[in-house]
Amino acid sequence: MQKKIPILLLTGLACACLLGACGQSTPDSSPSTDTESSTIVNKYTITFKDETGAILHTAEVEEGKIPAYTYEKQDTAEWDYTVLGWSATQDGEVLSTLPAATENATYYAKVEQKKCVYTVTYISEGETLNSVSLEYGESLDELPTAARDGYNFVCWCTDSALTNAVELPIQITGNVQLYAKWNEKINITAYLESLLSGYELNPFSYIPETMTGMYSANLISPDDIVSDYTSNVSVSNILSGGFGEQWNMVLDNLHQSMTFFNSLTVVEGLITTSVATFNDYIDKNPSETARHSFMSGVYSVTIDFDGEIIAYALDYTIGEQSAQIYLAMDIESSERVVRIQLGDANALTYTMTENSYEFAIKYLGVRRAYFSISRDKDGNCTGHIYEHLSYEGVGLHSAADFYITDKYVSVVGNKADAFIGSTGYIDEIYNVETGKMLGYEIRETTKALVEITFNTLWFNLDQINGINSIRYKASTGEEAAAFYVNGSSKAWDNMTVGGFGGKMLSRRFDIEFRTQYFYSYNATENTYTKHAVQVPMFFVQEENFETLVEDVKKTNNVQISVNINDADLNKIQADYDKYVDVFIANKDLVTEDVIVAYIGDKIVFA
Repeated sequence: MQKKIPILLLTGLACACLLGACGQSTPDSSPSTDTESSTIVNKYTITFKDETGAILHTAEVEEGKIPAYTYEKQDTAEWDYTVLGWSATQDGEVLSTLPAATENATYYAKVEQKKCVYTVTYISEGETLNSVSLEYGESLDELPTAARDGYNFVCWCTDSALTNAVELPIQITGNVQLYAKWNEKINITAYLESLLSGYELNPFSYIPETMTGMYSANLISPDDIVSDYTSNVSVSNILSGGFGEQWNMVLDNLHQSMTFFNSLTVVEGLITTSVATFNDYIDKNPSETARHSFMSGVYSVTIDFDGEIIAYALDYTIGEQSAQIYLAMDIESSERVVRIQLGDANALTYTMTENSYEFAIKYLGVRRAYFSISRDKDGNCTGHIYEHLSYEGVGLHSAADFYITDKYVSVVGNKADAFIGSTGYIDEIYNVETGKMLGYEIRETTKALVEITFNTLWFNLDQINGINSIRYKASTGEEAAAFYVNGSSKAWDNMTVGGFGGKMLSRRFDIEFRTQYFYSYNATENTYTKHAVQVPMFFVQEENFETLVEDVKKTNNVQISVNINDADLNKIQADYDKYVDVFIANKDLVTEDVIVAYIGDKIVFA
C-alpha cells in the first residue's frame, strides 16, 4: 500500500516557507519551538580561533544574537601580546563589532606581539647611577666604568653582597641589577713603609734588664766561681742569687732566638731600594691588588698586597742552603708576623702586637719551642714557654709560666731534678730591682704506693744568718757525703719529721748543692758566657719553717735565722700556692705538633 505524507506536516512546511525560513537551515542548524508562540528559532555554530588557526571555543548562538568570546593571550618572558579583536579571516581586518548570527561563522583572533623590553640598572651604595633598556635576547657585551671619590672601582657584581663578579656577555632575559664594587683608595707604599719600620722585635723588650743575664751589676768573673769545697769556704765568697733552672730555660730560648733576629739586619740594607722600586711599580699598576718581584744583588724580593695583608719576602742562599725572611702586616689591626728560615732545620715564626708577642722556633733539628708574653694595662707581664728536645730518640719536654711585676719575677715550671719516682714543680722568685733570686719553693709528689707531697722552701746560704763558712766531703765507701759548717769537725746533721705518717723519715731541713746560672762578659770579643755553677743552698719543709731555728739549734748547736723580709717570704709562698696548680693545668697545652704547625713552611706566593 502506498504511504502518504500527512497533510498536517505538509501544511506545517508550507507555513514555514511562508515565514521566510524555507531554505535557510543547514545540517548544523536546528530550529527550536517557542511553546507559547509556537515560533521556530534557528541556532548557528560560531567558532572562535586564535591567530594561528587553532580552535579556542565553539558556541551555539541563536539567530539574530551577537556572539561573544573573550580571549586573553598570556605574555611570555620574550613577548608582550595585545589582543586587538576578531577578524572574519585569518590575518584580516579587525571587526569593530561582531555581526549578529545569521549563519554558521568562524572568527579569528587578531593579536599584536612585541619583544619584551627589560631594564639594566647600575647601582652603587644603594643609589641608581644609570639604566639602559634592552630587548629580550639581546646581549650586553660591555659595561660602563664608575667613579667615586676616595675609592677605586673594582667591578660590577650581580649581587648586592658583592660576591659574584659579572661575566660578559650577559644574555638579556629579564630585568638586571648590577652593583658596583669598590676598594677604598689606600696608600700601599705607606703600609709597606710601616711594615718595614716596625717588624723588628727585641725579644728582651718585655724582660727587666736585671733579668736578662747581661745586667752589668750581676756579671761575674769566671775566677769568682767556687767549685772546690773540700776546704772551708766563706759564705761571703760563694756566688748566690743566680738564675734557677726555670728562668734559665726562659733565657735560653730568648738568647737562641737572637740568632734569627740578628738575620733581620739583611732587611735593613734593602729597605730603601725596595720601597723605591715598589713605588715605581705601584705608580704603573694602580689596581686592587699588587705584587711585584725583583732582584737586588743576591736577594730575590717579593712585595705583595691583597687589600688586607701587606707582605715582604726576601729569598737568598747561605752557602748551599736556602734562606727566607718573610714579613707581613694586617693593615687594619697592625698585627705583624715574621717568619725566618735559615736552612732546612732552622726556622722561627713570631707574631707581634702593640702589647704582646709570641714566637715558635725549631733549631738544629732537635729543639722545638714556643714562647709568648703579653703586657696588661698596668704594665705587668705574663709569659709561657714550652720546650721539646729530642736526642738519640729520647724526648724531653719542659714548660714554664712566668709573671713580671714592677717588684718581682715569678717563674713556675717542671722541676728538672726531682728525686727518682716523683714529679716536681718549682716556683722561683726574683727581685726585679736587683735581678737576684730571693728563693723558691718546690712541690715533689712521690709515686709510691702512698702518694706523698713535699713542699720545701729553698734559700741561698747568704740568707741564713749564723752559717758563715761551709766545707763539703764527698761520700766514700765508708762514709756518706756530708757538709761541715763554721769550721766544725762534726758533720752537719738534719732532723727527720718524725711522728707517724709518710713523711716521718723525711728531712725537716738540710743543705744541698743546686744549680744556679751566672753570666760573665768578655770585653775583647764582646760576648756573654753563661756558667752553670753548683751552689750549696738551704732547704726546709714549709710545715717545719716555724720551728726551724729551734730544730737547727737542737741538732747542730748553731743559732741561725733566715734573712728574708716578710714581704719576700710571703711572695714566695703566695705565688707557689697560686701558680703551681695553674701551671700543672696548662703544661701540656702546646705540643710539639702545635709548635711545628705555628712555625709553618717556607712561604710560596701562588
